[in-house]
Amino acid sequence: MKTLKLHPLMTISLLQMQIQRLLHCNATVYIRHSLAGAFHTLRDAGLEENAMIEHPIDETLSLREFEEELEEKFNFSLELCNKDSKPFTNKSLRLFQITPCSEDEDGRQLDISLELLARQGGNRQDRAV
Repeated sequence: MKTLKLHPLMTISLLQMQIQRLLHCNATVYIRHSLAGAFHTLRDAGLEENAMIEHPIDETLSLREFEEELEEKFNFSLELCNKDSKPFTNKSLRLFQITPCSEDEDGRQLDISLELLARQGGNRQDRAV
């Protein structure tokens, strides 16, 4: 099962890389209905959690259902896009039906970045107690 990992200090660009690796498409993130910059964090975009969240991806959901689920659970708006970064016009398309943007997908650097965020978040919580 594919799992989306979210952390409040994660940048939008790191989230986009994760979406590319997991769902084989691009994503656009919005902060209060404006396009988010690559270096904004998920906290800037509305994520209210203080620790790493692991969200299982149900690939039988439609694109619309997935986008709505993320908005309801995590308070940020995301739109899945094709390889040209244009929003998909068929929002009833299922996540498992998305064809890969590229064949060479190396997620190791992404995994290292997520591990660093998890440790950094844990250290902050230890200091706060």
